Amino acid sequence: MSDMSNIIDENILSFITESREMIEEVEPHLIELSKTSSPGSSPDPETTNLIFRLFHSIKGTAGFLQFNEVVKVTHEAETLLDLIRSGKVEMDRRNTDVLCRTCDIVNSFLNQIESTGSDTGFEAEAKAIIGELSDCIHSKPGEKTKKKKASPPTPPKQPPPKETTAAEPTIEMGAEPSDALAQLLLTPEMLERFVEEAVEQLEVVEESMLKLQEEPDNQETIQEAFRSLHSFKGNCGFSGYADLEKLAHKTETLMDNLKEGHIKADASTIQTMLHMVDVFNQAIADISKGGPGSIQNSSVLLDLLEDIIPAQTTTKPAAPIVRPEIQQSEALFLLREKTELPVKEESSGQNKADIPETSANRSRSIARQDIRVNLAKLDQLINLVGELVIAEAMVTRNPDLKGYEFENFERSSTHLNKIVRDLQDITLSVRMIPVSGVFRKMIRLVHDLSVKAHKKVNLELLGEETEIDKTVSELIADPLVHLVRNAIDHGLESPQERLAQGKDETGEVILEAKHEGGEIWISIKDDGRGLDRQKILNKAIEKGLLKDDGSHLEDSQVYDFIFHPGFSTADKVTDVSGRGVGMDVVKRNIEKIKGHIDIRSQPGFGTVIALRIPLTLAIIDGMLVRVGKARYTVPLLSIRESIQVEKDKITITMDGQELVKVREELVPIIRLHELHHIETDRRELVGGLVVIVEYRGESAALLIDEIIGEQQAVIKGLSNYVGSVKGLSGCTILGDGEISLILDIGGLVKKAQSLAAA
Repeated sequence: MSDMSNIIDENILSFITESREMIEEVEPHLIELSKTSSPGSSPDPETTNLIFRLFHSIKGTAGFLQFNEVVKVTHEAETLLDLIRSGKVEMDRRNTDVLCRTCDIVNSFLNQIESTGSDTGFEAEAKAIIGELSDCIHSKPGEKTKKKKASPPTPPKQPPPKETTAAEPTIEMGAEPSDALAQLLLTPEMLERFVEEAVEQLEVVEESMLKLQEEPDNQETIQEAFRSLHSFKGNCGFSGYADLEKLAHKTETLMDNLKEGHIKADASTIQTMLHMVDVFNQAIADISKGGPGSIQNSSVLLDLLEDIIPAQTTTKPAAPIVRPEIQQSEALFLLREKTELPVKEESSGQNKADIPETSANRSRSIARQDIRVNLAKLDQLINLVGELVIAEAMVTRNPDLKGYEFENFERSSTHLNKIVRDLQDITLSVRMIPVSGVFRKMIRLVHDLSVKAHKKVNLELLGEETEIDKTVSELIADPLVHLVRNAIDHGLESPQERLAQGKDETGEVILEAKHEGGEIWISIKDDGRGLDRQKILNKAIEKGLLKDDGSHLEDSQVYDFIFHPGFSTADKVTDVSGRGVGMDVVKRNIEKIKGHIDIRSQPGFGTVIALRIPLTLAIIDGMLVRVGKARYTVPLLSIRESIQVEKDKITITMDGQELVKVREELVPIIRLHELHHIETDRRELVGGLVVIVEYRGESAALLIDEIIGEQQAVIKGLSNYVGSVKGLSGCTILGDGEISLILDIGGLVKKAQSLAAA
């Protein structure tokens, strides 16, 4: 029984994961639907049907796994959505709030199932939300049917069946809008997931049938095949493939008779099931190539399967009913003939040993598109690729080879370099996921906060396709929540204040992600009141963080005070913010991943908070330069040019700041040897070599001794013992085993600009 429990555990885990993904997808669509729906008008049918189908899918799988509390809640939500899409109930704010809280309750159930394997423990909350959903359902007068609160789940209303015979049971998925619309509403991701799951489910059925040849009475194997076939049937109905669903339903009936003992697991029955798997695989292959997934002569197949299935009686027979072997063989022959699949014909006296050969010869038209891998293994793989890059540099740039020329070695090293580059590109992309998953969670947050704060807020998401490391995306989720909450609670004014200031009563919050100079930038921008410099200074003085009036401090230094634990300028504490904890959490989480926070604010016009997040492991193209005995790596993307300084191009300000003129632009000079207190070969500026670097439109000139050349650098974080050093983003290991510090161009340019401004 251990195998059975493992299968059940895996099914439950898959249900939890997929349901969470569906709820994350539902919430933004709910908010969007409430915004686009106006009183008296019909809501967008595509969005409504998509939400309905997602709730329906959760309910269906929960019912299969016997999570009855989840079924009750999702069924009531599904009923409300059915009325909304038919125009009998309006999609107003009340209904949106209730459906959003329904998502919260379902999430609580999922957490409970993950912890205990059961959905019990939230019955009171479930009863309350079912009551609210029922109130919404009955809120419109003239409703024909009345439902009781907390009623047990009942199947959704069935439309008239299409051309069904008396022997054909009604298909469960009849509640869907239509097969054509169902397929139209499928996103490419949903279609890809359907194909992948179908392949897995059919593989389980096939393997189970082959096992039954050796152990015909193994009930665990039969149950496993039955569950997979049932899931396959449900997915086909959910995705709108009617032919597949009906045929799968009839095959499931055949499997049910096998499970109940009405049919023997003999050679003909097993071969029939294997043949049906072939039929399904052929249809799924057609779908994966963009086809309709239709099955030729599906009505004939249904009739032939009906002939094989024994007639059901009201009482269970004492002994299994064994169908005559000749009838099943004839039916199997007709099955093959009508579907024209490449399966060789078997006689009634076939040998069981022939079946594996037949199954093995069947062609596979579908290749697996994905595979689940433990995250720790991916981390190890990426680390090993990083070490491979270092090892490749140690071989190709070995100092022992200096002065020698080996033609074969050069050719081999070039080929090795190409392979390593291709390998690193693929492995680094494996862990990268779009930031949209984190961003879209903010839609629900903004909706709830705007209701609570009585403010009108419009959230705009930019750069959702920007890819970010999965671990980093998990770590920035909490900081983003705090920053968005602060933007709405502290940043945006009330509608009355905004109108009085000549602004639109609806505030703007913009979340944007982009790649910038080897970093990922995530910015949170609002058009609110901005940060009050003097108020922050007064609070800093009050808390003993500042001894003078702070007039000499730059704005960025003043804004840094808001990250101190317990620091808050809020006049009163609310349940949203005001205790001075949130920004402290933001800073600590960003520092964990060696990131930085930049704040720009203009009183009366809003604030921009930018999170600069380096990749946890990045392999960049860099320029290796020397200053004295130290070697630095400058990211190649940040280098504009390198020049030799001429005397007439040098300008020295009254306070001693050195500037070099580059094409009518005065660029501040940074002496790296002075910044890091090291000996250098050259102190004179005239005739010296400078590298002009650029960061967000600002430039600086780095005085160096020598340019060594280009090379790839594996960024490794500085140890906690060293801490965070301004102007450095990490280090890398060179080919000779020495360490090279990687320059943080953003930090250096900011330092140069502040010196120039001073």
